[in-house]
Amino acid sequence: MIIESRIEKGNPVVGMETTVFVHGLPRKEAIELFRRAKEISREKGFQLVVIGILKGKIIVGMSEEELETMMREGADKIGTREIPIAVAKGKNAATTVSATIFLSRRIGIEVVVTGGTGGVHPGRVDVSQDLTEMASSRTILVSSGIKSILDVEATFEMLETLEIPLVGFKTDEFPLFFSRKSGRRVPRVESVEEVLKIYETMREIGFEKTLMVLNPVPEEYEVPHDEIERLLEKIELEAEGKEVTPFLLKKLAEMTNGRTLKANLALLEENVKLAGEIAMKLKR
Repeated sequence: MIIESRIEKGNPVVGMETTVFVHGLPRKEAIELFRRAKEISREKGFQLVVIGILKGKIIVGMSEEELETMMREGADKIGTREIPIAVAKGKNAATTVSATIFLSRRIGIEVVVTGGTGGVHPGRVDVSQDLTEMASSRTILVSSGIKSILDVEATFEMLETLEIPLVGFKTDEFPLFFSRKSGRRVPRVESVEEVLKIYETMREIGFEKTLMVLNPVPEEYEVPHDEIERLLEKIELEAEGKEVTPFLLKKLAEMTNGRTLKANLALLEENVKLAGEIAMKLKR
């Protein structure tokens, strides 16, 4: 079979991308995050399945050893459109948000978790497949907003154009990955029950979009957006396409003495907890 599913029957399930581990974090921190995320899921009573492609096989529920194999051997960073190519060519491939949502929906996973989503890059015609996939797949995506390195205004407008619904979890502001505030208002929800009521309404009216549940980075780890913008102005871009984001995240971590890395790890943990809570109440 092309897809190997390791989902345990009867358990609430959360899908998670592989790109955050393989391309978004240093290897040591990536493995520590994987172990911590798995620990959280066991403690809370849900199943976290990390989705990736190993030697052409789509694996839903990758092991730590398989993740380390991808890191050691290398893996393409893929969106939805590259899935059939990676499978047919027998490649290792790390899924982004778009590919993870697509594959999750094909096997019945309704809740997906990430750190920050893609969007519109500054000064170029470069729009992430994350947005187009969210515009055509009904699921719940827990994230800390869009990555701070993007064109915030253009991405915010594109989310509206693509009719992607979004709510702030206990916040009125659209968060920006490392930063809690953007100056852009979003509808606020105070509970998981409110999230599920919106999602059920989407199901009832046949609204086939992804509901973005925006969970800001914990306040103590926040790196303000104006600081991120000043640092980005100093970086000379030496990457293109899918390599732009990993390149910039690495540079920012270096320039902030690891503060952005700590923020990334903290928000990912909190997002896993929230996604798990949503999946458990959705299951019930």
